[in-house]
Amino acid sequence: MARAYSETGDLAELEMGRSRNADFAGPIIMAKSFSVEMLLKFFIIIDHPTAKTTADLDKLGVDLHGHVYSKLLDRISASRRKSIAASFSKLSGKTTDDAGFRDILKNNLGDDPFVFWRYIYEKTGTHHLDLQTLKMVAQALGEAAAVERQSIASKTPAK
Repeated sequence: MARAYSETGDLAELEMGRSRNADFAGPIIMAKSFSVEMLLKFFIIIDHPTAKTTADLDKLGVDLHGHVYSKLLDRISASRRKSIAASFSKLSGKTTDDAGFRDILKNNLGDDPFVFWRYIYEKTGTHHLDLQTLKMVAQALGEAAAVERQSIASKTPAK
């Protein structure tokens, strides 16, 4: 699902370029930022392989509520935060540790861009977000998630 939102953002970006209609900026950011949020939540859930439903996660005390990136990142295990940062480092060409990645989420992306841009029509003035950084964060999280999923698949016995 996170991939679908990310790709929807890509399609909206193509349409913005084709049509030269900047009104697509909000939906691009919203789709990409929701993808990032979903991927962060994936990394929280992955440490609880027996949980199959939200009720199961609740029983385990796993909190998936909220949209604030830094708070979601803080709920991810240290080893997974390290692999996420490594994925971002590889894409960006700049060495980034998990604290640096957290700083990017918080300061470069505004920490909760999904909520902010979902209600952009209520805002006054001009607002900006570094779309390239948002796209790189989404890609880094997606690639790190793919590695996790491959690891899980390789450990699952064949039926």
